[in-house]
Amino acid sequence: MKRLLIVLCLLAATAMAAAAQEKFPMITIPEDVTDPMARARYLSDHFWENVDFGSASDALIEEGLSELMPILRIVDYDAVTASWAAAVKRAESSKTGVAHLLTVCRRVLNDPAADTYDEERYRALLHTALVSKKITKADKEPFQRDLVMLEVNNVGTAATDIEIVTADGGKTKLSEANTPVTVLFLYEPGAVDSKLERFRLSQARLTNYLMQAGGLTVVAVACTSDAALWEKNRGDIPAAWTSGYDASGTITGEGLYDLRVMPRLYLLDEKKVVLLKNTSSDEIESYLYEILQSAARQQQAAAEGQNAEGAAAAE
Repeated sequence: MKRLLIVLCLLAATAMAAAAQEKFPMITIPEDVTDPMARARYLSDHFWENVDFGSASDALIEEGLSELMPILRIVDYDAVTASWAAAVKRAESSKTGVAHLLTVCRRVLNDPAADTYDEERYRALLHTALVSKKITKADKEPFQRDLVMLEVNNVGTAATDIEIVTADGGKTKLSEANTPVTVLFLYEPGAVDSKLERFRLSQARLTNYLMQAGGLTVVAVACTSDAALWEKNRGDIPAAWTSGYDASGTITGEGLYDLRVMPRLYLLDEKKVVLLKNTSSDEIESYLYEILQSAARQQQAAAEGQNAEGAAAAE
């Protein structure tokens, strides 16, 4: 019994030592770097310097990502790419380091169910890591597929046009919405999450005001080719919205939009360029409010300029 206790104690001590070694090796920021943004940039640039990707566990890398992501969300895009470049360079010192880094980041950053989901920064990592010569063609393949999907319908690009069948059996396209702003609502008919977001959008005050004024169209697309399922649930969609379903199954079959989770909301301009991607009703409201506020300020400035010119002319 005594010998067993000794063995158990040694095993426990070994486990505790391993856990202690697993603590992420944070860098030290020089004391003369005092500006908060400069400190954030220094941290993002040097974050992975003490990590050995050859021996680092998934848990260690995940711990590092949990510390790094808040930093990458406040620095500019150049700093994000520089941080990932430094991480990849460090990972290249190990034969499987780059693939290891990508595998963990895929789970942490590209899973919509994860709290750390951040496709923009994951996409920036892929652009950097997939050109590395220290990752095999076979290891690259799943991440290349991820990148293809992440490059679709991004902010600043034209949204992929889609055709839907409406209640009267006719067809319409997303591109046929002719208002200055369009909200694209991709949803799963009958699903609770889709019902909740539909309700929030239907109650969004500014969105509805602009729709009534003729400045906004909501295009609701049931992502199913099951006509009976859509018919059963189409009453959930407000009559004022353009509503239909993907009768051909093209959206899901050809991967036109990322539908790993639904619903998906996009805000588009009059040319169907994406303004907001994978957004929410609240974010759409905030964006529209800022646009209207900006327009009001410009009008006020123009009016004040005209008044000043008129006063000067009168003198």
